[in-house]
Amino acid sequence: MLKVGIVGASGYVGLELTRILLRHPQVDKLYLFSDHFEDSWVFKSEKIFITDRSTYSELYKDLDVVFFALGSGETLGFLSKGEIPERFIDMSADFRFKNPGEYERVYGIKHNMPEILEKVVYGLPEIFRDNIKGAQYIANPGCYPTASLLGLFPLIKNNLTYGNAIIDAKSGISGAGRKPTDKSIYGNIAENYQAYSILNHRHQPEIENVIKEIGYLRVLFVPQLIPVFRGMFVSIYVPLRDEITSEDLYQIFKEVYEDEYFIKVLPPSCSPEIKKVRGTNWAVISAQVDKNTKNAVILVAIDNLIKGAAGQAIQNMNIMFGFAESLGLDFLPLYP
Repeated sequence: MLKVGIVGASGYVGLELTRILLRHPQVDKLYLFSDHFEDSWVFKSEKIFITDRSTYSELYKDLDVVFFALGSGETLGFLSKGEIPERFIDMSADFRFKNPGEYERVYGIKHNMPEILEKVVYGLPEIFRDNIKGAQYIANPGCYPTASLLGLFPLIKNNLTYGNAIIDAKSGISGAGRKPTDKSIYGNIAENYQAYSILNHRHQPEIENVIKEIGYLRVLFVPQLIPVFRGMFVSIYVPLRDEITSEDLYQIFKEVYEDEYFIKVLPPSCSPEIKKVRGTNWAVISAQVDKNTKNAVILVAIDNLIKGAAGQAIQNMNIMFGFAESLGLDFLPLYP
């Protein structure tokens, strides 16, 4: 039985981690570190211990694993004091780049812990499961890279594509976190649709960095904000080396993901739907071929807060500790 800590437990991802870990059969105690819990929150469980961030230094040595649900640069602030738990899973971008200089270029933050970067594993289970087993430190992927890489992986693995991939990615507003901004307040997001960080989004280099580990492909990435709270829909257009049919491509995706519990591959001409993955750790993917341009058209839907964040982090925890991968994560979508 595990003692688990969540630093930054009052944010959207921290709350999702709490909700899921509370029902996890291998979690005995759950320590929530946050300075921002409101009196209106109700946590009725003997498993939960709520405290502020200042007590982390007193408790972290007794925890089996700590989830850092913090913004970029904040996890570095905690760990640079030497208060490194035995195992941690970081939800920020602080350890997603092996090259500290690239992290500093993309995020504009000085990386003050380059010495442990080589010990950190990128936590996308469907691609790097063998590395995650027995890992001490995991960098949980961003939500956009998760959906994009799961869509591209079967093509790259089978050397079916070349050149540039166009990733047209749409996200619900929860991806921006709880702190309100001009773009995320209801009056501006309702009945609206907009692209943002056009051609310079921070997740584009993260996607390309991971692709370099499994193959080669350049990425044109354009994110957009859609008027839903949670959910992500990614459309990928990429040229194919050889002439194949939609049925061929479907069978290739089915074969690659045959043993992946959390991935559902739809038949050609079917489309994933955000509502049908909402609140789950599933990724639903469809793959077909456009005969006119000979491009593969890949569609991916995930819940950005679950498979794109908290659920995937717990999937990583399960792998680290040798539990069944679906433990605590086997639930139906919040539909309708």
